[in-house]
Amino acid sequence: MPSEIGKYSFGQKLKELDLVSYIDSLRDYKEKLPGAIKLESGIPIFIDTNVLLRYYETSFFKRRSLFDFFETNKESIILTNQVQKEFVKNRENVIEGFFNETLKSLGKSYKESIANSIQQYYNKNKKLFDDLPKFDKKIQKLQDDADKLQDTLEKEINSLNDKIDSAKNNDRLLSLTREMQLLDPLPESDITFLKTEFDNLKKNIDPNNIKNEATRPQVAFPGLGDITKKPKNPYGDYLLFHEMVLCIRANDKDAIFLTYDSTKNDWLKEDKEPHSHYVQIVFLATGHNLFIIDAERFFDSYLKEHFNSLIVKKEYYSQQSNEEVDFIYEFIGFERYARSIGEFIGMDNFGTVPLIILIGAFIERGFLSQQFMIEYKTLAHFRNLFLHSNDRVMIDSMSHEHILELLERLRAAVDMLEHIYKNI
Repeated sequence: MPSEIGKYSFGQKLKELDLVSYIDSLRDYKEKLPGAIKLESGIPIFIDTNVLLRYYETSFFKRRSLFDFFETNKESIILTNQVQKEFVKNRENVIEGFFNETLKSLGKSYKESIANSIQQYYNKNKKLFDDLPKFDKKIQKLQDDADKLQDTLEKEINSLNDKIDSAKNNDRLLSLTREMQLLDPLPESDITFLKTEFDNLKKNIDPNNIKNEATRPQVAFPGLGDITKKPKNPYGDYLLFHEMVLCIRANDKDAIFLTYDSTKNDWLKEDKEPHSHYVQIVFLATGHNLFIIDAERFFDSYLKEHFNSLIVKKEYYSQQSNEEVDFIYEFIGFERYARSIGEFIGMDNFGTVPLIILIGAFIERGFLSQQFMIEYKTLAHFRNLFLHSNDRVMIDSMSHEHILELLERLRAAVDMLEHIYKNI
């Protein structure tokens, strides 16, 4: 039996485009766009992963405004399952990247550019300063002040680093996401159908000329830019698009989609305007509009703010397989049950202590066996390997069957913790 998604899919509606849908959809889009940008009538807001992650890329001062936006609109914000997975997968790497590429380098550059330069200048010219006693005294004081300032800078950086470390386990945004609308995953049959449809659309694309392909009329589709960027798993944006379409159908109302992903030209054109056939396709599938909005422009207009990334722009999404992503996602459930049990039995700092301490406490109370600790250490090792994915050679050497086996073992561990939680 054909998948239900086939009636409303991008590929199917692309075949149905005609003059009537072109006129009706664009007229409706143009009339309602001004109100949508102002977030009138509680319009649903889909947030792309890069908008959530931008919170961790910008300064702590700027984060306040972005958090306020999320908190004010939390009841209208919808996180698709695809975005949830990508957020979980990339969040810790972005947090670490912020420290390594901004704060850590700030201290290093101060020492190299200022403190060391003053020292080198003094050492090079100190013989001449015998004739300039007042200047000599002041420049030595300047050296002392520069060293003291470096100490102050390092202390403040270390203080912020402590804040960053604690944010890995819990922070305001992470907690707030629980109050947003979280979509369940698409059925496996829908995912299979959409991947096949994506592959069929891909057959008409020149992979060596993606940029130009996106400019051809009615050729661009969500995920087009990922064919070369993420060749092993380019389906994410295509699945995301269809999650939004199905949600719009269920809600029976327009929605907007905020994204910083405006360079691949598969969400927006180079001028950051929507592809007209996207407007038509959504309208045909739902009877409503999906306003795909460049987040940079939106926040400039709506909040008068720019949340510029302070870390080197790089591809967030690694070449992880679906099973690796599922493993990372499943581990979140493992941690949630472990910390909930810790809270129930009255453990101190249950929300922030390392998981290994929680597991040890459960073993002491007779909830679990020593064998569970061995299993936890194995699963945690692979969780870290998949999450940070720095050693792709090692990961790629693992068989598909081995990864599936690890995933099943993790699910069994989650089931065990769930059973304990429900019965204590």
